[in-house]
Amino acid sequence: MLFSLDQAPCNRPLILSEINDAILSDRLARMGIYAGDSLMRLDEEVHLVPVRIHGPRGHVVLAGGMAAKVIVHHDDGHKTPVLEMLPGETGHVEGLVCGSSLAEGLEILGIRENDNLRMEHRVPPMNYHIRMGNDHFKLTEGMATKIWGEMEGRELQFAMAGRGKPFLVKQLIGGSRALSMLDGFSIAPGKTLFLEAVTPAQPIGHGGRNQVVVGMKTGLRLYLRPDQALRIRVILNQEASDAS
Repeated sequence: MLFSLDQAPCNRPLILSEINDAILSDRLARMGIYAGDSLMRLDEEVHLVPVRIHGPRGHVVLAGGMAAKVIVHHDDGHKTPVLEMLPGETGHVEGLVCGSSLAEGLEILGIRENDNLRMEHRVPPMNYHIRMGNDHFKLTEGMATKIWGEMEGRELQFAMAGRGKPFLVKQLIGGSRALSMLDGFSIAPGKTLFLEAVTPAQPIGHGGRNQVVVGMKTGLRLYLRPDQALRIRVILNQEASDAS
């Protein structure tokens, strides 16, 4: 029986049948994932937390959803999303599992295929208190990572900005959902932000529940949005099911 991956049973052996998304199919093929490969949809909770890494542009912070989409080939040979890297681990970018807008945003941060990365640490939940003109508001640490701009002649993320210094927004990073949220605060290129304070925030769910987690036979785990999983067709691997 043919299923879309978002409707496939969890914890049952599956076979990848087809990918009805040319961009996603190409990105997976670059990582050696093709029709006929064995996989399993995993029934597990996902914690999408921001991470700080060191890459070609120095230190950058990736929101949890972004970190789940960057696949790293570790120096010891195994592969994981950046989200699963441990502090101090190093490797190079094997591929991306995302749309073109997020890929362009990652490129702004200096993250492309074959680039070397080092995991620094996970970022605790924080609130960024911001002034923009006469408006005062708070952003989560994840949203602060998606604002790219300039401060004192240096380009950086707002998540790395210093207190009280003018930060000129040059570009917004991420997919349509992230851009819509930033637009709700009227944050756009050309606006100037001032960071007033950074304070701890209460841990909350970081939107990972709607991620479809897939385990490949190689051990690599992929984190897919529901709309991505909808365009992937799989069949139940009956032989493997009978053998187990």
